[in-house]
Amino acid sequence: MINAKFDNVKTVLKFHKQIVEQQEEAHGKHYCQMHQAIKRFWSEGECKKYMELGTHQGGSASNAMMLDPTPKKITLIDIDMSRYNSVLKPIAEKHCHSNKIELDVRETSSIGFAAVEGTDMLVIDSVHKAGWMQQELDLHGKNVRKYIVAHDTKRLFDQVDEQLHHTLVEWGKRNKFILVDRGEASVGYTVIARK
Repeated sequence: MINAKFDNVKTVLKFHKQIVEQQEEAHGKHYCQMHQAIKRFWSEGECKKYMELGTHQGGSASNAMMLDPTPKKITLIDIDMSRYNSVLKPIAEKHCHSNKIELDVRETSSIGFAAVEGTDMLVIDSVHKAGWMQQELDLHGKNVRKYIVAHDTKRLFDQVDEQLHHTLVEWGKRNKFILVDRGEASVGYTVIARK
């Protein structure tokens, strides 16, 4: 994934627009289609708490800050928050304060105890390896009340690679989650829901 360059960004909306434009120019038209799935299931599922593993610069995080209904809490997890801190952090803090969103940013491993949190929706976009995702699912899955959404479940590193999709779906079958959506354009995404 590219590191986007930002020009005079002062709002979450402008940040999100710029990062999506740059990511889709670099990686293909539907690279960020997961954002639309998040919006759809968030509103349908009457969710209140959002959690993300693998924040990087904050493309999905900025999407979460504009969800309707407004989240009560957003938890962001990444082992290195320096890219998030460099641009989005001050904008996000101002936005979340104005919209009464509790913003919880943790610089920690997604498979460590410090990352554990109850949530309605968990978004996984961290280490793109099946074994790592399995550890994340085993640690966090029991704390997810409604949806788990994963990015990059069709293609990895410009090649078809569905290991993350299969890991998520198989874990779901063992843990009372069902497949409810799958995007296969660009890198793809997968959504499972608690039964």
